[in-house]
Amino acid sequence: MPRVETTGVTSQPPVAASATLLGQRAGWASRAVVGLPESLTAAVTGFCLPLMIVLLSGHFTKVWTLPLGLVGAVMAVCTTRAPREQVTRSSVGYTLAAAAFAVIWFGYNLRYTAQDVYATRDPATYTIAGRWLVNHASLVIHTHPELFGSPPGAQLGTDSYWNVSSDVVNAQANHLLPALLGLAGSTFGTGVIFKANVAIGALALLVFFGLARRVVNGPLALLAMAVIAVSMPFIYVSRDTFTEPLTMLFLIGSLALLMRALASHRIAEFALAGLAAGSAAMVRVDSYTALVAVIVAAAWLVASAPAGARRGAVVRGLALLAGAGVTGLVGWLDLVHLSRQYYGSQHHNIMLALFVVFVVLVAAPGAVALAWRPTARRWLTRDDIRRRASTGAIAVLVAVFVGLATRPLWTEGHGGFNQNLVNMQRRWNAAVDGTRTYSEQTVHWLAMYLGWPTVVLAVAGYALLIVALIRRRAYALCAAVTMGLSMSALYLWNSEITPDQPWAMRRYVPVIVPLLVLAAAVAIQALWRSDRWRAVLRPAAAAVAVIALVLPAVTSWPMRHVREEVPQLGQLQALCSAIGSNGAVVLVDEAAFVAYGQTLRSFCDVPAIGLVDASPTQVSAMNASVTGHGRELFVLSQDRAAIESATGLTVAVFSTVTVQRWPNQIDVAPDQADAQTTTVFLTALDASGSAHVVLPVKGGS
Repeated sequence: MPRVETTGVTSQPPVAASATLLGQRAGWASRAVVGLPESLTAAVTGFCLPLMIVLLSGHFTKVWTLPLGLVGAVMAVCTTRAPREQVTRSSVGYTLAAAAFAVIWFGYNLRYTAQDVYATRDPATYTIAGRWLVNHASLVIHTHPELFGSPPGAQLGTDSYWNVSSDVVNAQANHLLPALLGLAGSTFGTGVIFKANVAIGALALLVFFGLARRVVNGPLALLAMAVIAVSMPFIYVSRDTFTEPLTMLFLIGSLALLMRALASHRIAEFALAGLAAGSAAMVRVDSYTALVAVIVAAAWLVASAPAGARRGAVVRGLALLAGAGVTGLVGWLDLVHLSRQYYGSQHHNIMLALFVVFVVLVAAPGAVALAWRPTARRWLTRDDIRRRASTGAIAVLVAVFVGLATRPLWTEGHGGFNQNLVNMQRRWNAAVDGTRTYSEQTVHWLAMYLGWPTVVLAVAGYALLIVALIRRRAYALCAAVTMGLSMSALYLWNSEITPDQPWAMRRYVPVIVPLLVLAAAVAIQALWRSDRWRAVLRPAAAAVAVIALVLPAVTSWPMRHVREEVPQLGQLQALCSAIGSNGAVVLVDEAAFVAYGQTLRSFCDVPAIGLVDASPTQVSAMNASVTGHGRELFVLSQDRAAIESATGLTVAVFSTVTVQRWPNQIDVAPDQADAQTTTVFLTALDASGSAHVVLPVKGGS
């Protein structure tokens, strides 16, 4: 396949003029190395689809999931085959360097992975759901309130585990990440659950390199990869069980696979690119919006096809859309069947996203038919029209960027009242206003973590990509440009997330930050390759490349050793050991039940129920019921007064731990960890109803 030149952009990995082409002499190993990023995307996609199908069937055990996942991964990798692009010694070397960098990054961050078992925010939800799947075949979580005598006023679910019936709760959101965590835990042990996401982050970095090298040269692709790797938002979401690294792997990987498919023209690779893109919808509910770029790319592929190649282009476009439709549908079924309450709460947003997808999908055939008309085609292919179109698109890009960047000067974002935000504002001495969204600050958030030079360069880089796409006909860039700009416009206008830092920046990790950094690399490459003022522009390009890497690294440096929630797992393990496999737990204060209710079910594999401010009479009645079922009742609380009131005993501390946490700061990049102390009290009741204090654990863990 001939190489397609653009203004500093290639649809295939760039090949330096002095590079040694291996060509047909390239062995299987060399081609496998160069194709590694795309093969990883294919493997993860092929592995995950069977997992979700088995999870939906209610038979999630490693006996089924592991073999089926491995078969799916092998089939997907075999589908991609060896890359047909030109293979050079330098392309092999840069890919090996990227792989080595990913391994080193993984090894370093592995030491600082979180132990998020104390449920406060989303990561603990995913960890706890994953641990549930180690011992259970379904995420239909039966809480067995009858074992406690179904006491009036009892709580079964929390904000993250919602009641869907009188005895069943569902874990919120999509469940591909918990499924992967559950399989990892059942195969390699519970400890691996806490390490898995940093491995996913490392894979996402390597997959990003696979896309970047198709747009810029090898050194700049490595630079862009390193910039993301040292940025605080990416480190933050990779060390804990966030869904963003896996979403990034799928969406960025789908763009690389699509570029490869456009080079190979293989229908199977188009289908696989679609499967990868749609797989993001099995991870995050907001990923449907990104599929608009897939539809636009398919339409552009078909519309730009010569008259004699239209049938093949239609087949390839439909394969791309069908692939995305399959995995997107599985993600939707996951929500409907395994997260019904959450689906109901997000129904408006989901339907709005799907409506946009539907409108674009319906409009696409009409746009293609119009582009196929001889008169329209002649008009669209005129150089002056392309020049005007690209100039107009760049003008819109710059105007939108200036508008978004200057919003703090002329507007202030407000939404619904958020009490948690008020608490954060008071904690960090910010102006108190629970309705603030801080959405006018979104561009400044990017600059806060990446630096203004990178953000401004990204705008210039996007302008170059638009020129390459429209004027130079580098159609392989269509999906990347569309996804990057559409998702940026959407979430830079409104972050749609609680606006504390670094929490809010997770919204930008899967697509916006990677493609922004890649666009900045495009601008740096253009500076370096410019024939004019080379003596000035080359040093400037080198300087901004260094700045692009140094600024995010400096911002992240103070938080480099933060390890969240350690030793929270030690406290939980002590509780599990004390309660035993035959226990049943009632938690008698709100904080304890929200934090540890589902955690005890998942990690200790015992029934748990919440009854806030339970009286001795209620505890006695529950004990009689629990004893009748052949179990021993334990009373757990973080509130000394609540447990002493419920049991009539003077209690001692069972365990106290103090952990590090990333702070919830407002409009400031964190520079020091926050501290949180958790104290729990535990008593047990015997068959006669007599309560006794469970001996405290020395050292707290």
